[in-house]
Amino acid sequence: MSWYRLKSVGLKRNEIKELMKYTDSYTDLISTDFKKMKQDLNLSDNKIELIYKSKSCEKYYEDIENLEKLNINLIDLKDEKYPELLKHIADPPIFLYYKGDLSICKEKSIAVVGTRKATSYGKEFTRKLSEELVKADVTLVSGLALGIDIVCHKTALENNGKTIGVLGTGLDKIYPWENRKEWDRISKEGLLITEFPIGTEPLRHNFPFRNRIIVGLSRGVVVVESAEKGGSLITASLALDEGRDVFALPGDIISPYSKGCNNLIKLSEAKLITSTEDILNEYGWKIEILKKEKYNKISDGKLEIYNALTTTMNLDELIAITGLDKKKILGNLVELEIEGIVSSVSGGRYKRKV
Repeated sequence: MSWYRLKSVGLKRNEIKELMKYTDSYTDLISTDFKKMKQDLNLSDNKIELIYKSKSCEKYYEDIENLEKLNINLIDLKDEKYPELLKHIADPPIFLYYKGDLSICKEKSIAVVGTRKATSYGKEFTRKLSEELVKADVTLVSGLALGIDIVCHKTALENNGKTIGVLGTGLDKIYPWENRKEWDRISKEGLLITEFPIGTEPLRHNFPFRNRIIVGLSRGVVVVESAEKGGSLITASLALDEGRDVFALPGDIISPYSKGCNNLIKLSEAKLITSTEDILNEYGWKIEILKKEKYNKISDGKLEIYNALTTTMNLDELIAITGLDKKKILGNLVELEIEGIVSSVSGGRYKRKV
């Protein structure tokens, strides 16, 4: 946290980053040969003076006191608690302000993003995806916006899952106000995090910076719904730049809120997903818990068909084994497919997915 002294005296982020590269710690920095440092880093007399003044900067103590009053924590890029995944993006934040449990930042994390004007299709898929991911012990990351973001956060909380809300404001500014209940719950049960100091308003240009943190905290990014030029596409583009995976849900070709996703898939910039297993399998994450959950939810009427499907079978074979009529079997198979429990294969045959 001592590196924050440099911010308090007015040094810019790139200047602070250079100084952090120059020495291992702030203590080493202020005890180094200033004349040599000035020459090595081509610093002006004014910058050297600011570095020297940072040792006893009154504003630093005021800043820290204000954060403590609001129960806001602060870490810097060299802190051992700094999220490992975030550390490896091209331009990681030097300072992070947070409320909640920083330990939930881990390898097993997925970002879920999408339009603020989500359709019922997008919301339903987000609920299903989020519920199943948290049951597979995946941390969900999103931006606490209206629409897809808040559905993701809410679902994680409702299922006792881990969720991270990344903000484009200071932690003293709740935005949007409609999400204040979730904002409060996440600060206590999950993690709220931002690179913006207290007092920062929700300015439009803040959000692309916010989006890079969403990407940085995640192994992959799922775009559920997006317009042709939606903000979620900025997140997808940042993910591609950082070498992170992008997944997209295909949607109605007529819907304006599926155009962005459909284009990502069309241009091979995103992997098409239709189920949670598509993501879990991508990383080799265990899906046994998820499979058990799905099995337990199969209703009695469909369970007879599922139990009969011990190997890949066609309709006639299922009729012969179960004794059920064709119409009933077909109807149940369609429902089992929608639920991701059974899949159809070539030749009019069916097999279990769970």
